[in-house]
Amino acid sequence: MKLNYFQGDMYIDTSKQCYRALDFSRHTIFNFIKMAFSRKFREHNRERKEAKVKGGKGGDKFQNGGTLVVTAGGHDVLLRWKQDRLDDHVPVETLLETLGIENAVPEEAVAAQREMEQTVCKI
Repeated sequence: MKLNYFQGDMYIDTSKQCYRALDFSRHTIFNFIKMAFSRKFREHNRERKEAKVKGGKGGDKFQNGGTLVVTAGGHDVLLRWKQDRLDDHVPVETLLETLGIENAVPEEAVAAQREMEQTVCKI
């Protein structure tokens, strides 16, 4: 919010009613510890540090989330993707396909993501 990445109205659900309605549960400390020792997490952390990307320190680190894409006006759900693990994310290909965006990602980037998912993400 401070850096103005998003222009427009933003709803912040401090009571987490939306998370409960979408069945986005909270992880336990054991899930968090297991994730922190995973190869995927360490690799992601290394890449983030090399790129000098600073992570957000705020928020509920145990909250399970996801991605919800709706049509203008919010009448139809185009994509409902629920996070399974703390280090999980919706594949970029899936998001672009849902939005009807073609050829937005170079094939080399798609191939690299597939390779990472087959090696690092399976651990």
